[in-house]
Amino acid sequence: MTRRISMTRLAALALLGAIAMPATAAAQGNASAAATAMGGNYTALARNFNAVAWNPANLGLDGNSRFSLGLSPQLGMGMGPITLSDLNDYAGVVVPQSVREQWMQKVTDNAGQDLGGDLHVTPLALSIGRFAFSATTTVRADGNLPPGVAELLLFGNAGRTGIPQDYQLRDLALDGNATTTFGLAYGRKVPLVPIGDLALGVTGKYMLGHGAASMRDNGSTITSNPVAVELDAPMVVTDTAEWVNGRGFGFDVGATWQLGNLRTSAVVHDIVSTFKWDTDNLYYLPVRASFDANNSSSEVDSLLPLSSAPQDVQALLTGRIEAAKVKPMLALGVAWTGIKRLTLAADLRQRFGEGIELGPQTQIGLGAELKLIPFVPLRAGVTSYGDAMRYSGGLGLEFGVFNLQAAAMLTNADGRSDTGFGLTMSFGGR
Repeated sequence: MTRRISMTRLAALALLGAIAMPATAAAQGNASAAATAMGGNYTALARNFNAVAWNPANLGLDGNSRFSLGLSPQLGMGMGPITLSDLNDYAGVVVPQSVREQWMQKVTDNAGQDLGGDLHVTPLALSIGRFAFSATTTVRADGNLPPGVAELLLFGNAGRTGIPQDYQLRDLALDGNATTTFGLAYGRKVPLVPIGDLALGVTGKYMLGHGAASMRDNGSTITSNPVAVELDAPMVVTDTAEWVNGRGFGFDVGATWQLGNLRTSAVVHDIVSTFKWDTDNLYYLPVRASFDANNSSSEVDSLLPLSSAPQDVQALLTGRIEAAKVKPMLALGVAWTGIKRLTLAADLRQRFGEGIELGPQTQIGLGAELKLIPFVPLRAGVTSYGDAMRYSGGLGLEFGVFNLQAAAMLTNADGRSDTGFGLTMSFGGR
């Protein structure tokens, strides 16, 4: 039976190709602009409602508020290697040939124009004593526009040389998913070490999968003689008529040892996860289009049962959805407060395998917080992941029980420049 797709939901997944990567804390997301400002180096520092995402063991240590409540969006925008800043420099004017040549060379060297990132929104996060709860909705996307598409957009069908070219768009790809995760954390001290304080903690999570989509090229071409475009990029999507298309439980376990001004932490996020997508009701969007000098046709506005797709397409796209699972991640953190008004922290994070998280698997970073004015903390961080560097900064306003944190970030990766920001308003603790 043919079904109509909700184009609003599908467009939302596609548009997320322009969202960059804020500092995240595994599938649970990040409710702390303070953590973002410090480059995501927060495993040993997170307290109160932030401990759900970063380290539940910290709830068992001194320094937590009896009650805290926070609300936070973490947003970002970017693309590369042609960046939003590049486009903004030539807003409203014709881009010179030499500049387009430079842009095209960047795209060629990068094997395409990258699209990808994630968005986290935490409408509710709270802690009461040693317990904490948060609910975070996350949307992720990762894709690639092949050099042929970039050349067509920058130079038209005549190409860089002025001589019409033929292109194959074999690297055209897009993956996206949207989930909501509810997390409940608990931490407490345990008398297992002779010196210092040791705390252990656990976070239980329940994840709902709202939607997932995967697109892959299936032989799209642009030909010069005759001039024609043949687009064949089938997409598989979960049931757009349903708000829940996947579910499962997961657990994080963490430990923190504190001795004086030194704190060290270790967390395994999603050490167990039963989350999986419902693949019994997948639908197929052909995404075909044909244009030539005389006529054009397209087929992109209706969903078909996946069984109507060619067998090889069914296998490829179904496999992409099934592979979008939650993978374990190890986080190691250390924090030091040995200098008055200065806090230093470092994190090493390693995710084991590709899955529902579409970002880099390894990251290492250093963050700092300085309180020249006691109620205005200044924060900065630098984080390396893969071939990219992320620079973060921000400040807070802390007036007793009311706290407002702000953060900004810039990511540089092979000429790619992404920007983003985060805000957190909290009561009772940050």
